Amino acid sequence: MSDDRIACGGSTDADVDSHGSRPKPRSLEADETVRPTALVLPAVAEDPLDEREPWLESHDLEAAYEIAGIRTPLYLTADGVAITTTGIGKTAAATTTTALLSNPAVDLESAYVVSCGIAGASPGTAALGSVAIADAVVDWDRKHRWDRGEASGDDASRSIDLLAYRPRDYVSHLDDRVVETGLRGARSVPLIENDEALTYQQRYPDAPETGPIVGVGTTVTGDEFWHGERYAREVDHLCERYGVAPYVTTQMEDAATATALERFGLLERYLSVRAIANYDRPSPEESVEESFDGNEASLALAIENAARAGGGVVDALVSSDPLGVGP
Repeated sequence: MSDDRIACGGSTDADVDSHGSRPKPRSLEADETVRPTALVLPAVAEDPLDEREPWLESHDLEAAYEIAGIRTPLYLTADGVAITTTGIGKTAAATTTTALLSNPAVDLESAYVVSCGIAGASPGTAALGSVAIADAVVDWDRKHRWDRGEASGDDASRSIDLLAYRPRDYVSHLDDRVVETGLRGARSVPLIENDEALTYQQRYPDAPETGPIVGVGTTVTGDEFWHGERYAREVDHLCERYGVAPYVTTQMEDAATATALERFGLLERYLSVRAIANYDRPSPEESVEESFDGNEASLALAIENAARAGGGVVDALVSSDPLGVGP
């Protein structure tokens, strides 16, 4: 799978549905059980980061349920896909995933689970709007941070190291069969391009000159909103120590989602699908504050391409069922 890796270079959910045509959320009856073929987990359902809306717009919605422990409704499509948001950050993601896994009225035994949303990346990784399927998920927050004085040059090892007393490595390796199936599905769907996002991308000398692609690689999860080359070197160093460098995308939920699934014996069903919304450092023309969010065009492009590729991923997983978990 190494030939497919992208090359190297980082809540408040909307609970009110403004679309009158969508099913009104209701509680599950005592004898009801939801048995989706796939569970899709964007993080946010609120502008300007609404990762959920493209999913709801592109599917016929059959029902919506209020589930204890999750912040937004669990929507069920006519073809059996369940969609809800995790919220931003690891605590929210772990809580949402665990609430679904532990609810006896939500049966995920025949479902694949897909996190799908936006992410940051190094400018040397890929074009803005590109989509990465994760084959490894690293928890950035589980590490030592040492005050050994100023690190010189690229020596991130002076400040960052693996935990000395870790019971396990804080990296989740995702199932090759599921990753390969998801990659085929993502590549079966055309991504859109955006001239304004490409113009912004060209501010970065190391960024590609072309438009979005689909690839595979390591994603890193952290609760910290970090930005800048120094911290990017530290992230890469941590991934090197785990043997999964270079990192491809950075986001805030997926290590928690993977951990919850692992506790329930379902990690092999999991995929992370992330589209690059911004670069994790400033261009020569910007300050770190100015560059943090990318721009409106790159954000909109990533939200749309994440949902497009994610739809292809879900279709491929459900139709080919690489693990044989379907009903």
